[in-house]
Amino acid sequence: MFQVKSRRFELATLLMASIALLCLFWLSSKAGGETMQFDADVRGAIHSIGRPWLTELFGTITLLGSQAAVTGISGCAALTLFLVGRRDRAWLMVAVMAGAELLLSMLKVHFHRPRPEAFFGAPLPGSYSFPSGHALLSLCCYGALAALSGAKWLVRILAAALILAIGVSRVYLGVHYPTDVIGGYLAGIAWLCCLAAIYGRLATMKR
Repeated sequence: MFQVKSRRFELATLLMASIALLCLFWLSSKAGGETMQFDADVRGAIHSIGRPWLTELFGTITLLGSQAAVTGISGCAALTLFLVGRRDRAWLMVAVMAGAELLLSMLKVHFHRPRPEAFFGAPLPGSYSFPSGHALLSLCCYGALAALSGAKWLVRILAAALILAIGVSRVYLGVHYPTDVIGGYLAGIAWLCCLAAIYGRLATMKR
């Protein structure tokens, strides 16, 4: 029975990864063309609600999705897992973030989409726009932490809310198009699902 459930989980995660990848590459084929109106409308709507306190809030939230933040948090999590004897999960956390960083670099260079004009004087990063690194890395980091910690649903909901807020912050500050953020989430989902399937298979083989 356990093997049957594990097989179903593996197939389900691989299916989700495939769907996310298909959506990612479909979106990338439309970005800069058919999605421009959507991007402009969403950017305009979010920019219209701009307030000094919102700018300060989203400026703080966006830091939680920065490369420095997610690297530090995931590194501390991996070290903690090593110290408590959960080496398999520690290595999985390392693989999640190392793979996410590599995937992000590859996708940005491949699609080389220029960034939009930033709002509120926000500094414009020098890297390409698609997909959003903050969206991809935050989903991988906080999503993996919530899953590996065996957290209750409330914690998982809070993690999802943080990931969503980080994505919104990138559009609010004007440093990304909405489709960049969606693309980052899709890439992160695909990567996490692939690793979940591999981790599940390895766990089954050890039993």
